[in-house]
Amino acid sequence: MAAISSQPKQLKQNLFEIILSQVRLICNQLKIISLNRQIDVCDGLLRRSPLIDVAVLGQFKAGKSSFLNSLLGQSLLPVGVIPVTTVITRIQYGEVERANVLRFDGTNELIRLETLDEYISEVKNPGNRKDVEVVDITLPSLKDYPGLRFVDTPGLGSVYQYHMQTAEQWLPEVGAALLAISADRPLAEHDLALIRALIGYTPKIILLLTKADLLSAEQQQEVIQFFQKTLKRELNRSFPVFLYSTRANTEAFKRALETALLRELSTNREEELKTIIRHKIRSLSETCLSY
Repeated sequence: MAAISSQPKQLKQNLFEIILSQVRLICNQLKIISLNRQIDVCDGLLRRSPLIDVAVLGQFKAGKSSFLNSLLGQSLLPVGVIPVTTVITRIQYGEVERANVLRFDGTNELIRLETLDEYISEVKNPGNRKDVEVVDITLPSLKDYPGLRFVDTPGLGSVYQYHMQTAEQWLPEVGAALLAISADRPLAEHDLALIRALIGYTPKIILLLTKADLLSAEQQQEVIQFFQKTLKRELNRSFPVFLYSTRANTEAFKRALETALLRELSTNREEELKTIIRHKIRSLSETCLSY
């Protein structure tokens, strides 16, 4: 796969399609149905020029929705003291503020943003009784990030099993992963397990230490060093780590994340997307070969 990167754009596209076609053929012959989701995602990425999905992932109550609300500059997503998010919610730039509910039966419904929690929160849509597959939101305020789509996911480790199932089933679609880890319980085994899974789907994995205001500046650096040492020991890799708090130094934390990650992804979207697709197909091929 490394040799592909030096090929002209159209040739690379053709090579990707050939590799994916061979993987699909092998999986059909050997009845390896567990890879069908990844194959379909890769196929979709090759057939269109999509947005880069910047997914916020992590354990429940890690501050994912609060972080996104802060980043967006408005209280859009519901938050609470119990597991809240029950549905995948995608947010991108659009000239008009709108929200569209897509149900599993294929039907769509335009809703007012003020009623969003009635569709994506556990309290008002328990067990996803409204059969919502995904909610897509467009906001004019995201004009600085064309080409990116922010994705809020249900928390992992929740008492609600289907929250975890929803998040895990969506993982193959991740473009860039922001793994939210709360400062009050930094880097547990379930976080390492999620990182191991994400490695198969994206080369862009960023750790986001939320609720950083709970730690002193010295403690913050201590936790970051702990992250890096643990990840090097367990995964033989290092990952960027960003601090974030919605209570203190929020603008400084936001600027650091925007400058080092979000603007780069948006400005270089085409190249970044090719890198993500190449990673997904290489990982898929290696997994297929392992059978």
